[in-house]
Amino acid sequence: MGRRKHSPVIAARRLSQAAFLIVAVAIGVQFTLWALPRLAGKSPGVARPAGVEGFLPISALMSLRVWLAGGGVHPVHPAGLAILVAIVAMSSLVAKSFCSHVCPFGAISEALGRFGARLLGRPWVVPRWLDVPLRSLKYALLAFFAWATWVALDVAGVRAFLDSPYNRVADAKMLLFFAHPSQLTVAVLGILVVGSLFVRDLWCRYLCPYGALLGLLGRLAPLKVTRDPATCTDCGKCTKVCPARLRVHAMTRVASVECTSCQDCVAVCPVKACLAVRPPRPVPVRVWLRPALAVAVSVGAYLAVTAAFRLAGRWRGSVSEGEYAERLREIDSPLYTHVGGIAAAEAAPGGAAPVRSHGDR
Repeated sequence: MGRRKHSPVIAARRLSQAAFLIVAVAIGVQFTLWALPRLAGKSPGVARPAGVEGFLPISALMSLRVWLAGGGVHPVHPAGLAILVAIVAMSSLVAKSFCSHVCPFGAISEALGRFGARLLGRPWVVPRWLDVPLRSLKYALLAFFAWATWVALDVAGVRAFLDSPYNRVADAKMLLFFAHPSQLTVAVLGILVVGSLFVRDLWCRYLCPYGALLGLLGRLAPLKVTRDPATCTDCGKCTKVCPARLRVHAMTRVASVECTSCQDCVAVCPVKACLAVRPPRPVPVRVWLRPALAVAVSVGAYLAVTAAFRLAGRWRGSVSEGEYAERLREIDSPLYTHVGGIAAAEAAPGGAAPVRSHGDR
């Protein structure tokens, strides 16, 4: 029996991926339409979408540290924290499910991999002697970010960064980075795109620090893909389709840090409920989630967390349109670099940079 290309399992996940990808693109377009007039000193015709803060991982990680230290939700870019907490929540419930259900970069990576497979017949499988050390790169990146946000700075230093002029306009700095990329940036992006045609999930498997974090958290998730040895026919089809290259047919519970709960293995399994997302033992093995329900549970956790932040009034940040207008007019100033911005924040009373057109310098 071959893979069921039109399986409702895959359809549910593909629908989720497509929906969140469309939302991400819409946010990017709206933010661009807001930021470009602001940078030109004009009033934009659209509002700034708070969801763009999901693309500010450093700010979100630092906000998370302040929040966990009991400092509450920092008012600059709170939506970034909300999205990070939602990502962690869904991936801690259904193992690493953000990567295969919601992440726009994951959706793009998968699409490139499928396109490459059509061109080449099959993706290139990186040999194990190279695959293992390459997979360690994402953990090295995660360790660096953890050190930068949790070790190199104390809580006061983290607050100084969050209050800095740089962080207050980090979303606009991000836009300018991609709007005017360096040759190195273009080369790196080109390598990732072309490489993803040859190696499935190149970015996700080897370089994504979020993926590394969620993989570690996923080890503790109560809901994971689980195999029932009593009904398994040992056909091996699950192993053949696994994008993470796991030996699913030899596992009872797929607890690998590489598993994203994509359920491709569930889709191809010829025995109903032999492979399914299940809670851990001693819960009876008959307790299982139908594939579409597993997708709904993980995505529902994400939506519930972001909705809670919205209802609590912790979604839109404290940087006003007037402050954005002043700061974006002088965004080329050295003040809006990491070093200059933090220095200004630390020099200001209470650690918050004053809002002045030229007085910050």
